[in-house]
Amino acid sequence: MYTLLIVDDEPIIADGLFEVFQNLNTLELNVYKAYSGDEAIEILKKTRIDIVLTDIRMPGMSGLQLMEQIHRQWPKCRVIFLTGYNEFDYIYAAIQYKGVNYILKTEGYDKVIAAVENAVEDIEKSFRLDALIQEAEKQMDAAKELLRGNFLNGVIKGRFYKNEINQRQFDELGIELNASRDVIMLVGRLDNVPKGVPYSERNRRIYSVSLIAGEFFSSSVNYIYFTDENSYLIWLIQPREGQDAGENVSWRECLTFVMGIIELIQKSCMESSRISVSFALDDSPADWIDLPDRFNTLKMVLNYRFGQDSAMLLAGRGVMKEDLKDIQEKAYEKLSTNRLQFEMLAETLEYGKKEDFFALMDELTGNLKTVKSIHNTVALEQYSSIALVLLSYINRWNILEKVAFRIGIHKLMRVDEHESWDDAVKYLYDLGSILFEIQEQEQEERAQDVIGLIQKHINDNIHIQDELSLIRLADLVHFNPSYLSRLFKQVVGMNISDYISDIRVKKAKQMLENPGIKISSVAESLGYGTATNFTRFFKKMTNMTPQEYRDFVNAKIKDTP
Repeated sequence: MYTLLIVDDEPIIADGLFEVFQNLNTLELNVYKAYSGDEAIEILKKTRIDIVLTDIRMPGMSGLQLMEQIHRQWPKCRVIFLTGYNEFDYIYAAIQYKGVNYILKTEGYDKVIAAVENAVEDIEKSFRLDALIQEAEKQMDAAKELLRGNFLNGVIKGRFYKNEINQRQFDELGIELNASRDVIMLVGRLDNVPKGVPYSERNRRIYSVSLIAGEFFSSSVNYIYFTDENSYLIWLIQPREGQDAGENVSWRECLTFVMGIIELIQKSCMESSRISVSFALDDSPADWIDLPDRFNTLKMVLNYRFGQDSAMLLAGRGVMKEDLKDIQEKAYEKLSTNRLQFEMLAETLEYGKKEDFFALMDELTGNLKTVKSIHNTVALEQYSSIALVLLSYINRWNILEKVAFRIGIHKLMRVDEHESWDDAVKYLYDLGSILFEIQEQEQEERAQDVIGLIQKHINDNIHIQDELSLIRLADLVHFNPSYLSRLFKQVVGMNISDYISDIRVKKAKQMLENPGIKISSVAESLGYGTATNFTRFFKKMTNMTPQEYRDFVNAKIKDTP
Protein backbone atom coordinates (compact mmCIF):
# COMPACT_ATOMS: atom_id res chain seq x y z
CA MET A 1 0.00 0.00 0.00
CA TYR A 2 1.31 3.44 -0.98
CA THR A 3 0.63 6.88 0.52
CA LEU A 4 -0.59 9.82 -1.58
CA LEU A 5 -0.58 13.44 -0.37
CA ILE A 6 -2.73 15.98 -2.24
CA VAL A 7 -1.75 19.65 -1.77
CA ASP A 8 -3.76 22.57 -3.15
CA ASP A 9 -4.67 25.93 -1.65
CA GLU A 10 -8.12 25.70 -3.27
CA PRO A 11 -10.21 23.42 -0.98
CA ILE A 12 -12.64 22.48 -3.74
CA ILE A 13 -9.77 21.01 -5.80
CA ALA A 14 -8.05 19.31 -2.86
CA ASP A 15 -11.35 17.89 -1.55
CA GLY A 16 -12.42 16.70 -4.99
CA LEU A 17 -9.15 14.90 -5.69
CA PHE A 18 -9.19 13.46 -2.15
CA GLU A 19 -12.63 11.90 -2.76
CA VAL A 20 -11.61 10.55 -6.17
CA PHE A 21 -8.50 8.76 -4.89
CA GLN A 22 -10.04 7.62 -1.61
CA ASN A 23 -12.72 5.77 -3.56
CA LEU A 24 -10.42 4.51 -6.33
CA ASN A 25 -10.49 0.71 -6.61
CA THR A 26 -7.57 0.22 -9.02
CA LEU A 27 -4.91 1.29 -6.50
CA GLU A 28 -4.46 0.62 -2.79
CA LEU A 29 -3.70 4.08 -1.43
CA ASN A 30 -3.67 5.82 1.92
CA VAL A 31 -4.75 9.33 0.92
CA TYR A 32 -4.01 12.59 2.77
CA LYS A 33 -4.73 16.20 1.86
CA ALA A 34 -3.35 19.60 2.80
CA TYR A 35 -4.41 23.14 1.90
CA SER A 36 -0.93 24.67 2.08
CA GLY A 37 2.74 23.79 1.85
CA ASP A 38 3.19 24.26 5.60
CA GLU A 39 0.32 21.87 6.36
CA ALA A 40 1.85 19.36 3.94
CA ILE A 41 5.21 19.57 5.74
CA GLU A 42 3.52 18.64 9.04
CA ILE A 43 2.07 15.52 7.41
CA LEU A 44 5.44 14.64 5.87
CA LYS A 45 7.00 14.73 9.34
CA LYS A 46 4.50 12.19 10.69
CA THR A 47 4.42 9.48 8.04
CA ARG A 48 6.21 8.23 4.94
CA ILE A 49 4.77 9.74 1.76
CA ASP A 50 5.32 7.92 -1.56
CA ILE A 51 3.58 10.30 -3.99
CA VAL A 52 2.74 14.01 -3.71
CA LEU A 53 0.19 15.58 -6.04
CA THR A 54 0.57 19.34 -5.61
CA ASP A 55 -0.31 22.66 -7.16
CA ILE A 56 2.86 24.27 -8.46
CA ARG A 57 1.86 27.85 -7.60
CA MET A 58 0.46 28.48 -4.10
CA PRO A 59 0.58 31.43 -1.70
CA GLY A 60 3.33 31.17 0.89
CA MET A 61 5.33 28.04 0.12
CA SER A 62 5.22 27.25 -3.60
CA GLY A 63 5.09 23.75 -5.04
CA LEU A 64 8.78 23.96 -5.98
CA GLN A 65 9.78 24.94 -2.45
CA LEU A 66 7.63 22.12 -1.10
CA MET A 67 9.35 19.68 -3.48
CA GLU A 68 12.76 20.59 -2.04
CA GLN A 69 11.46 19.88 1.47
CA ILE A 70 9.94 16.59 0.28
CA HIS A 71 13.19 15.36 -1.22
CA ARG A 72 15.07 16.18 1.97
CA GLN A 73 12.55 14.23 4.06
CA TRP A 74 11.64 11.40 1.64
CA PRO A 75 14.19 11.23 -1.22
CA LYS A 76 12.33 8.43 -3.03
CA CYS A 77 9.01 10.31 -3.07
CA ARG A 78 7.48 10.98 -6.52
CA VAL A 79 6.09 14.47 -7.14
CA ILE A 80 3.34 15.30 -9.64
CA PHE A 81 2.66 19.00 -10.27
CA LEU A 82 -0.73 20.39 -11.24
CA THR A 83 0.02 23.36 -13.49
CA GLY A 84 -1.65 26.06 -15.58
CA TYR A 85 -0.84 27.00 -19.16
CA ASN A 86 1.28 30.04 -18.30
CA GLU A 87 3.72 28.41 -15.89
CA PHE A 88 6.53 27.32 -18.23
CA ASP A 89 9.30 28.65 -15.97
CA TYR A 90 7.95 26.64 -13.03
CA ILE A 91 7.61 23.50 -15.15
CA TYR A 92 11.14 23.81 -16.54
CA ALA A 93 12.57 24.11 -13.01
CA ALA A 94 10.49 21.16 -11.79
CA ILE A 95 11.49 18.65 -14.47
CA GLN A 96 15.17 19.08 -13.63
CA TYR A 97 14.51 16.84 -10.61
CA LYS A 98 14.37 13.06 -10.79
CA GLY A 99 10.99 11.45 -10.07
CA VAL A 100 9.01 14.61 -10.97
CA ASN A 101 6.13 14.83 -13.45
CA TYR A 102 3.51 17.44 -14.30
CA ILE A 103 -0.02 17.57 -15.73
CA LEU A 104 -2.30 20.45 -16.69
CA LYS A 105 -5.22 21.24 -14.40
CA THR A 106 -7.54 21.23 -17.41
CA GLU A 107 -6.79 17.61 -18.35
CA GLY A 108 -9.35 16.05 -15.99
CA TYR A 109 -9.45 13.31 -13.36
CA ASP A 110 -8.55 10.44 -15.74
CA LYS A 111 -5.26 12.08 -16.60
CA VAL A 112 -4.51 12.71 -12.91
CA ILE A 113 -5.30 9.08 -12.03
CA ALA A 114 -3.07 7.86 -14.86
CA ALA A 115 -0.20 10.02 -13.59
CA VAL A 116 -0.52 8.56 -10.08
CA GLU A 117 -0.71 5.01 -11.51
CA ASN A 118 2.50 5.69 -13.46
CA ALA A 119 4.17 6.95 -10.29
CA VAL A 120 3.19 3.75 -8.45
CA GLU A 121 4.58 1.65 -11.30
CA ASP A 122 7.80 3.67 -11.23
CA ILE A 123 8.17 3.09 -7.46
CA GLU A 124 7.68 -0.66 -7.88
CA LYS A 125 10.29 -0.75 -10.64
CA SER A 126 12.77 1.04 -8.41
CA PHE A 127 12.51 -1.78 -5.86
CA ARG A 128 13.90 -4.14 -8.48
CA LEU A 129 16.86 -2.05 -9.58
CA ASP A 130 19.90 -4.16 -10.41
CA ALA A 131 22.18 -1.50 -8.98
CA LEU A 132 20.69 -1.96 -5.52
CA ILE A 133 21.11 -5.71 -5.77
CA GLN A 134 24.73 -5.34 -6.88
CA GLU A 135 25.45 -2.99 -4.00
CA ALA A 136 23.89 -5.46 -1.58
CA GLU A 137 26.11 -8.22 -3.01
CA LYS A 138 29.20 -6.06 -2.45
CA GLN A 139 28.20 -5.50 1.14
CA MET A 140 27.53 -9.23 1.54
CA ASP A 141 31.06 -9.97 0.28
CA ALA A 142 32.51 -7.53 2.79
CA ALA A 143 30.51 -9.10 5.60
CA LYS A 144 31.00 -12.72 4.48
CA GLU A 145 33.69 -13.51 7.03
CA LEU A 146 31.47 -12.27 9.85
CA LEU A 147 28.47 -14.18 8.48
CA ARG A 148 30.60 -17.30 8.07
CA GLY A 149 31.75 -17.08 11.68
CA ASN A 150 28.19 -16.55 12.91
CA PHE A 151 26.96 -19.54 10.91
CA LEU A 152 29.73 -21.88 12.06
CA ASN A 153 29.22 -20.80 15.67
CA GLY A 154 25.56 -21.63 15.19
CA VAL A 155 26.53 -25.09 13.92
CA ILE A 156 28.73 -25.96 16.89
CA LYS A 157 26.14 -24.59 19.32
CA GLY A 158 23.20 -26.50 17.91
CA ARG A 159 21.27 -23.57 16.46
CA PHE A 160 20.50 -25.30 13.15
CA TYR A 161 18.54 -28.32 12.01
CA LYS A 162 20.32 -30.90 9.86
CA ASN A 163 18.68 -29.73 6.61
CA GLU A 164 19.91 -26.18 7.25
CA ILE A 165 23.54 -27.36 7.16
CA ASN A 166 23.86 -27.88 3.41
CA GLN A 167 26.22 -27.33 0.51
CA ARG A 168 24.32 -24.36 -0.86
CA GLN A 169 24.80 -22.57 2.47
CA PHE A 170 28.50 -23.51 2.46
CA ASP A 171 29.01 -22.21 -1.07
CA GLU A 172 27.26 -18.91 -0.33
CA LEU A 173 29.44 -18.34 2.74
CA GLY A 174 32.69 -19.49 1.15
CA ILE A 175 33.06 -22.58 3.37
CA GLU A 176 35.31 -24.83 1.26
CA LEU A 177 34.20 -28.09 2.86
CA ASN A 178 31.78 -30.83 1.80
CA ALA A 179 28.51 -30.63 3.73
CA SER A 180 27.73 -34.29 2.98
CA ARG A 181 31.00 -35.58 4.49
CA ASP A 182 31.92 -35.95 8.15
CA VAL A 183 34.43 -33.58 9.68
CA ILE A 184 37.22 -33.64 12.27
CA MET A 185 37.18 -30.98 14.97
CA LEU A 186 40.29 -29.38 16.46
CA VAL A 187 39.92 -26.90 19.34
CA GLY A 188 42.69 -24.60 20.59
CA ARG A 189 43.08 -22.21 23.50
CA LEU A 190 45.65 -19.55 24.34
CA ASP A 191 47.46 -20.38 27.58
CA ASN A 192 48.43 -18.05 30.40
CA VAL A 193 47.08 -14.85 28.90
CA PRO A 194 47.69 -12.23 31.63
CA LYS A 195 44.69 -10.46 33.11
CA GLY A 196 44.15 -7.00 31.73
CA VAL A 197 45.61 -7.78 28.30
CA PRO A 198 43.93 -5.37 25.84
CA TYR A 199 41.32 -6.80 23.51
CA SER A 200 43.43 -5.85 20.49
CA GLU A 201 46.46 -7.73 21.86
CA ARG A 202 44.41 -10.87 22.52
CA ASN A 203 43.09 -10.69 18.96
CA ARG A 204 46.62 -10.21 17.61
CA ARG A 205 47.74 -13.41 19.33
CA ILE A 206 44.74 -15.34 18.05
CA TYR A 207 45.35 -14.04 14.53
CA SER A 208 49.03 -15.05 14.73
CA VAL A 209 48.09 -18.61 15.69
CA SER A 210 45.58 -18.83 12.84
CA LEU A 211 48.19 -17.65 10.29
CA ILE A 212 50.79 -20.13 11.52
CA ALA A 213 48.28 -22.99 11.50
CA GLY A 214 47.17 -22.01 8.01
CA GLU A 215 50.74 -22.30 6.71
CA PHE A 216 50.94 -25.90 7.94
CA PHE A 217 47.41 -27.02 7.00
CA SER A 218 46.85 -25.30 3.67
CA SER A 219 48.58 -27.76 1.33
CA SER A 220 47.45 -31.04 2.86
CA VAL A 221 43.84 -30.86 4.12
CA ASN A 222 40.65 -28.92 3.54
CA TYR A 223 39.68 -26.85 6.56
CA ILE A 224 37.80 -23.84 7.88
CA TYR A 225 38.92 -21.78 10.87
CA PHE A 226 36.91 -19.53 13.20
CA THR A 227 36.65 -18.51 16.86
CA ASP A 228 33.77 -18.45 19.33
CA GLU A 229 32.76 -15.74 21.82
CA ASN A 230 35.06 -17.22 24.48
CA SER A 231 38.13 -17.03 22.20
CA TYR A 232 38.37 -20.77 21.56
CA LEU A 233 40.17 -21.39 18.27
CA ILE A 234 38.29 -23.93 16.15
CA TRP A 235 39.27 -25.82 13.00
CA LEU A 236 36.94 -28.13 11.08
CA ILE A 237 38.99 -30.46 8.89
CA GLN A 238 38.37 -32.93 6.04
CA PRO A 239 40.78 -35.01 3.94
CA ARG A 240 41.52 -33.55 0.53
CA GLU A 241 38.96 -34.48 -2.14
CA GLY A 242 40.21 -37.55 -3.97
CA GLN A 243 40.90 -39.45 -0.79
CA ASP A 244 38.06 -41.85 -0.10
CA ALA A 245 36.31 -40.56 2.99
CA GLY A 246 34.36 -43.80 3.17
CA GLU A 247 37.48 -45.75 4.14
CA ASN A 248 38.67 -45.58 7.75
CA VAL A 249 42.27 -45.53 6.63
CA SER A 250 41.75 -42.13 4.99
CA TRP A 251 40.45 -40.61 8.21
CA ARG A 252 43.23 -42.31 10.20
CA GLU A 253 45.84 -40.81 7.91
CA CYS A 254 44.20 -37.40 8.22
CA LEU A 255 44.11 -37.64 12.03
CA THR A 256 47.74 -38.78 12.14
CA PHE A 257 48.78 -35.90 9.89
CA VAL A 258 46.88 -33.29 11.94
CA MET A 259 48.27 -34.67 15.20
CA GLY A 260 51.80 -34.35 13.89
CA ILE A 261 51.22 -30.87 12.49
CA ILE A 262 49.76 -29.56 15.77
CA GLU A 263 53.08 -30.15 17.53
CA LEU A 264 54.85 -28.11 14.86
CA ILE A 265 52.25 -25.34 15.18
CA GLN A 266 52.79 -25.18 18.95
CA LYS A 267 56.54 -24.99 18.50
CA SER A 268 56.29 -22.31 15.80
CA CYS A 269 53.89 -20.19 17.90
CA MET A 270 56.24 -20.29 20.87
CA GLU A 271 59.43 -19.57 18.92
CA SER A 272 58.08 -16.86 16.62
CA SER A 273 55.55 -15.08 18.85
CA ARG A 274 56.10 -16.44 22.38
CA ILE A 275 52.50 -17.68 22.35
CA SER A 276 51.60 -20.84 24.27
CA VAL A 277 48.66 -22.77 22.81
CA SER A 278 46.88 -25.95 23.95
CA PHE A 279 45.00 -28.17 21.51
CA ALA A 280 42.41 -30.93 21.80
CA LEU A 281 41.85 -33.03 18.66
CA ASP A 282 38.77 -35.20 18.23
CA ASP A 283 39.59 -38.89 17.83
CA SER A 284 37.05 -39.64 15.07
CA PRO A 285 35.14 -37.81 12.35
CA ALA A 286 31.66 -36.55 13.22
CA ASP A 287 28.47 -35.65 11.39
CA TRP A 288 27.88 -31.88 11.27
CA ILE A 289 24.78 -32.19 13.43
CA ASP A 290 26.83 -33.90 16.16
CA LEU A 291 29.40 -31.10 16.43
CA PRO A 292 27.78 -29.37 19.44
CA ASP A 293 28.37 -32.46 21.62
CA ARG A 294 31.90 -32.90 20.26
CA PHE A 295 32.70 -29.23 20.90
CA ASN A 296 31.47 -29.39 24.50
CA THR A 297 33.52 -32.54 25.11
CA LEU A 298 36.72 -31.11 23.60
CA LYS A 299 36.38 -28.01 25.79
CA MET A 300 36.12 -30.33 28.79
CA VAL A 301 39.22 -32.15 27.54
CA LEU A 302 41.14 -28.84 27.34
CA ASN A 303 40.24 -28.13 30.95
CA TYR A 304 41.20 -31.66 32.07
CA ARG A 305 44.78 -30.80 33.01
CA PHE A 306 47.78 -33.06 33.61
CA GLY A 307 50.60 -31.69 35.78
CA GLN A 308 51.94 -28.15 35.51
CA ASP A 309 52.73 -27.98 31.77
CA SER A 310 50.73 -25.13 30.27
CA ALA A 311 50.76 -26.11 26.56
CA MET A 312 48.90 -29.39 26.04
CA LEU A 313 48.35 -31.50 22.96
CA LEU A 314 45.52 -33.95 23.61
CA ALA A 315 44.23 -36.37 21.01
CA GLY A 316 40.63 -37.38 21.44
CA ARG A 317 38.02 -37.70 24.09
CA GLY A 318 39.71 -40.86 25.36
CA VAL A 319 42.15 -38.84 27.46
CA MET A 320 39.46 -38.44 30.10
CA LYS A 321 39.11 -42.22 30.26
CA GLU A 322 36.75 -43.36 33.00
CA ASP A 323 35.55 -39.85 33.92
CA LEU A 324 34.18 -39.21 30.45
CA LYS A 325 32.92 -42.78 30.22
CA ASP A 326 30.93 -42.29 33.44
CA ILE A 327 29.48 -39.05 32.12
CA GLN A 328 28.43 -40.77 28.90
CA GLU A 329 26.87 -43.63 30.79
CA LYS A 330 24.87 -41.06 32.74
CA ALA A 331 23.41 -39.93 29.40
CA TYR A 332 25.38 -36.70 29.22
CA GLU A 333 25.61 -37.00 25.44
CA LYS A 334 22.06 -38.31 25.05
CA LEU A 335 20.43 -35.52 27.00
CA SER A 336 21.03 -32.01 25.74
CA THR A 337 22.23 -29.48 28.30
CA ASN A 338 23.20 -26.97 25.60
CA ARG A 339 21.97 -23.60 26.89
CA LEU A 340 21.56 -22.27 23.34
CA GLN A 341 18.89 -24.85 22.61
CA PHE A 342 16.93 -23.61 25.60
CA GLU A 343 17.40 -20.02 24.41
CA MET A 344 15.99 -21.09 21.05
CA LEU A 345 13.08 -22.76 22.83
CA ALA A 346 12.34 -19.49 24.67
CA GLU A 347 12.50 -17.54 21.40
CA THR A 348 10.09 -19.85 19.57
CA LEU A 349 7.61 -19.51 22.45
CA GLU A 350 8.00 -15.72 22.63
CA TYR A 351 7.55 -15.27 18.86
CA GLY A 352 4.57 -17.64 18.66
CA LYS A 353 6.37 -20.18 16.44
CA LYS A 354 4.34 -23.16 17.58
CA GLU A 355 5.65 -25.74 15.09
CA ASP A 356 9.29 -24.82 15.75
CA PHE A 357 8.68 -24.90 19.50
CA PHE A 358 7.34 -28.45 19.52
CA ALA A 359 9.96 -29.64 17.01
CA LEU A 360 12.63 -28.41 19.43
CA MET A 361 10.76 -29.97 22.35
CA ASP A 362 10.88 -33.30 20.48
CA GLU A 363 14.67 -32.97 20.24
CA LEU A 364 15.10 -31.97 23.87
CA THR A 365 12.79 -34.57 25.39
CA GLY A 366 13.20 -37.55 23.04
CA ASN A 367 15.80 -39.28 25.22
CA LEU A 368 14.49 -37.80 28.47
CA LYS A 369 11.46 -40.09 28.32
CA THR A 370 13.71 -43.17 28.22
CA VAL A 371 15.53 -42.37 31.48
CA LYS A 372 14.30 -44.81 34.13
CA SER A 373 15.30 -43.15 37.39
CA ILE A 374 13.31 -40.07 38.36
CA HIS A 375 16.34 -39.06 40.46
CA ASN A 376 18.76 -38.90 37.48
CA THR A 377 20.48 -35.53 37.94
CA VAL A 378 21.24 -34.95 34.24
CA ALA A 379 17.59 -35.61 33.40
CA LEU A 380 16.62 -33.26 36.24
CA GLU A 381 18.83 -30.53 34.77
CA GLN A 382 17.22 -30.98 31.37
CA TYR A 383 13.66 -30.95 32.72
CA SER A 384 14.35 -27.93 34.93
CA SER A 385 15.85 -25.97 32.03
CA ILE A 386 12.70 -26.49 29.95
CA ALA A 387 10.47 -25.75 32.95
CA LEU A 388 12.32 -22.47 33.59
CA VAL A 389 11.69 -21.39 29.99
CA LEU A 390 7.95 -21.92 30.50
CA LEU A 391 7.90 -20.34 33.98
CA SER A 392 9.81 -17.28 32.76
CA TYR A 393 7.26 -16.78 29.97
CA ILE A 394 4.34 -17.11 32.42
CA ASN A 395 5.84 -14.53 34.79
CA ARG A 396 6.90 -12.11 32.06
CA TRP A 397 3.40 -11.98 30.57
CA ASN A 398 1.64 -12.15 33.96
CA ILE A 399 -0.65 -15.01 32.93
CA LEU A 400 -0.32 -17.24 36.02
CA GLU A 401 -4.05 -17.03 36.81
CA LYS A 402 -5.08 -17.97 33.28
CA VAL A 403 -2.68 -20.92 33.28
CA ALA A 404 -3.66 -22.11 36.78
CA PHE A 405 -7.30 -22.42 35.71
CA ARG A 406 -6.31 -24.96 33.06
CA ILE A 407 -3.46 -27.03 34.52
CA GLY A 408 -1.84 -27.73 37.88
CA ILE A 409 0.98 -25.18 37.87
CA HIS A 410 2.42 -26.58 41.13
CA LYS A 411 3.82 -29.51 39.14
CA LEU A 412 6.04 -27.32 36.96
CA MET A 413 9.06 -27.07 39.30
CA ARG A 414 8.34 -30.25 41.30
CA VAL A 415 9.69 -33.35 39.56
CA ASP A 416 8.46 -35.50 42.45
CA GLU A 417 4.88 -34.67 41.40
CA HIS A 418 5.37 -36.81 38.28
CA GLU A 419 5.34 -40.61 38.30
CA SER A 420 7.98 -40.92 35.56
CA TRP A 421 9.98 -38.83 33.11
CA ASP A 422 7.46 -39.81 30.43
CA ASP A 423 4.71 -38.33 32.61
CA ALA A 424 6.83 -35.21 33.24
CA VAL A 425 7.43 -34.69 29.51
CA LYS A 426 3.70 -35.03 28.77
CA TYR A 427 3.04 -32.33 31.38
CA LEU A 428 5.53 -29.97 29.68
CA TYR A 429 3.86 -30.56 26.30
CA ASP A 430 0.40 -29.92 27.76
CA LEU A 431 1.58 -26.71 29.41
CA GLY A 432 3.26 -25.57 26.19
CA SER A 433 0.02 -26.11 24.25
CA ILE A 434 -1.92 -24.10 26.84
CA LEU A 435 0.58 -21.22 26.62
CA PHE A 436 0.17 -21.03 22.84
CA GLU A 437 -3.63 -21.10 23.19
CA ILE A 438 -3.50 -18.24 25.71
CA GLN A 439 -1.04 -16.36 23.48
CA GLU A 440 -3.36 -16.63 20.45
CA GLN A 441 -6.39 -15.68 22.54
CA GLU A 442 -4.66 -12.59 23.98
CA GLN A 443 -3.40 -11.51 20.57
CA GLU A 444 -6.94 -11.72 19.21
CA GLU A 445 -8.34 -9.82 22.21
CA ARG A 446 -5.70 -7.09 21.87
CA ALA A 447 -6.47 -6.73 18.16
CA GLN A 448 -10.22 -6.54 18.84
CA ASP A 449 -9.69 -3.93 21.58
CA VAL A 450 -7.54 -1.74 19.33
CA ILE A 451 -9.89 -1.98 16.35
CA GLY A 452 -12.90 -1.41 18.62
CA LEU A 453 -11.33 1.83 19.84
CA ILE A 454 -10.69 2.92 16.24
CA GLN A 455 -14.26 2.09 15.19
CA LYS A 456 -15.70 4.08 18.12
CA HIS A 457 -13.50 7.06 17.29
CA ILE A 458 -14.63 6.95 13.65
CA ASN A 459 -18.31 6.77 14.64
CA ASP A 460 -17.96 9.61 17.16
CA ASN A 461 -16.02 11.88 14.78
CA ILE A 462 -17.49 11.04 11.38
CA HIS A 463 -18.15 14.77 10.82
CA ILE A 464 -14.51 15.83 11.40
CA GLN A 465 -12.31 14.94 8.42
CA ASP A 466 -9.00 15.54 10.23
CA GLU A 467 -9.99 13.04 12.94
CA LEU A 468 -10.44 10.31 10.32
CA SER A 469 -7.02 10.47 8.66
CA LEU A 470 -4.90 7.34 8.93
CA ILE A 471 -2.18 9.33 10.70
CA ARG A 472 -4.61 10.51 13.38
CA LEU A 473 -6.10 7.03 13.86
CA ALA A 474 -2.62 5.49 14.10
CA ASP A 475 -1.59 8.12 16.68
CA LEU A 476 -4.54 7.12 18.87
CA VAL A 477 -3.17 3.59 19.32
CA HIS A 478 0.57 4.37 18.82
CA PHE A 479 0.82 2.20 15.69
CA ASN A 480 2.57 2.66 12.38
CA PRO A 481 -0.15 3.79 9.89
CA SER A 482 0.54 0.96 7.43
CA TYR A 483 0.44 -1.64 10.19
CA LEU A 484 -2.86 -0.27 11.52
CA SER A 485 -4.30 -0.38 8.01
CA ARG A 486 -3.35 -4.07 7.62
CA LEU A 487 -4.59 -5.01 11.10
CA PHE A 488 -7.93 -3.24 10.56
CA LYS A 489 -8.54 -5.13 7.32
CA GLN A 490 -7.53 -8.40 8.96
CA VAL A 491 -9.99 -7.94 11.85
CA VAL A 492 -12.89 -6.13 10.16
CA GLY A 493 -12.58 -7.53 6.65
CA MET A 494 -12.45 -4.15 4.89
CA ASN A 495 -10.12 -1.17 4.52
CA ILE A 496 -10.42 1.76 6.94
CA SER A 497 -11.48 4.06 4.09
CA ASP A 498 -14.22 1.60 3.06
CA TYR A 499 -15.39 1.37 6.67
CA ILE A 500 -15.57 5.17 6.94
CA SER A 501 -17.51 5.33 3.67
CA ASP A 502 -19.88 2.64 4.90
CA ILE A 503 -20.56 4.55 8.15
CA ARG A 504 -21.10 7.77 6.23
CA VAL A 505 -23.59 6.13 3.87
CA LYS A 506 -25.56 4.67 6.77
CA LYS A 507 -25.66 7.99 8.64
CA ALA A 508 -26.47 9.86 5.43
CA LYS A 509 -29.41 7.57 4.72
CA GLN A 510 -30.72 8.03 8.26
CA MET A 511 -30.56 11.81 7.94
CA LEU A 512 -31.98 11.91 4.40
CA GLU A 513 -35.00 9.96 5.59
CA ASN A 514 -35.84 13.02 7.71
CA PRO A 515 -37.29 15.58 5.25
CA GLY A 516 -36.62 18.38 7.73
CA ILE A 517 -32.83 18.11 7.29
CA LYS A 518 -31.35 19.93 4.30
CA ILE A 519 -28.95 18.04 2.04
CA SER A 520 -26.30 20.72 2.66
CA SER A 521 -26.67 20.08 6.41
CA VAL A 522 -26.21 16.35 5.83
CA ALA A 523 -23.04 17.07 3.85
CA GLU A 524 -21.68 19.31 6.60
CA SER A 525 -22.50 16.86 9.40
CA LEU A 526 -20.60 14.09 7.59
CA GLY A 527 -17.46 16.15 7.05
CA TYR A 528 -17.95 17.12 3.39
CA GLY A 529 -17.04 20.71 2.65
CA THR A 530 -19.68 21.14 -0.04
CA ALA A 531 -22.94 19.50 -1.09
CA THR A 532 -21.31 18.81 -4.47
CA ASN A 533 -18.62 16.59 -2.94
CA PHE A 534 -21.23 14.83 -0.81
CA THR A 535 -23.48 14.24 -3.82
CA ARG A 536 -20.59 12.77 -5.82
CA PHE A 537 -19.70 10.43 -2.94
CA PHE A 538 -23.30 9.35 -2.23
CA LYS A 539 -24.05 8.57 -5.88
CA LYS A 540 -20.87 6.53 -6.22
CA MET A 541 -21.85 4.45 -3.18
CA THR A 542 -25.60 4.04 -3.87
CA ASN A 543 -26.11 4.82 -7.59
CA MET A 544 -28.54 7.56 -6.49
CA THR A 545 -28.12 11.22 -5.69
CA PRO A 546 -29.15 12.30 -2.17
CA GLN A 547 -32.33 13.87 -3.57
CA GLU A 548 -33.16 10.73 -5.56
CA TYR A 549 -32.74 8.64 -2.42
CA ARG A 550 -34.95 11.02 -0.41
CA ASP A 551 -37.64 10.89 -3.13
CA PHE A 552 -37.38 7.09 -3.22
CA VAL A 553 -37.89 6.83 0.57
CA ASN A 554 -40.82 9.29 0.53
CA ALA A 555 -42.51 7.38 -2.30
CA LYS A 556 -42.06 4.15 -0.40
CA ILE A 557 -43.67 5.68 2.71
CA LYS A 558 -46.66 6.91 0.66
CA ASP A 559 -47.14 3.46 -0.86
CA THR A 560 -47.17 1.85 2.57
CA PRO A 561 -50.80 1.19 3.61
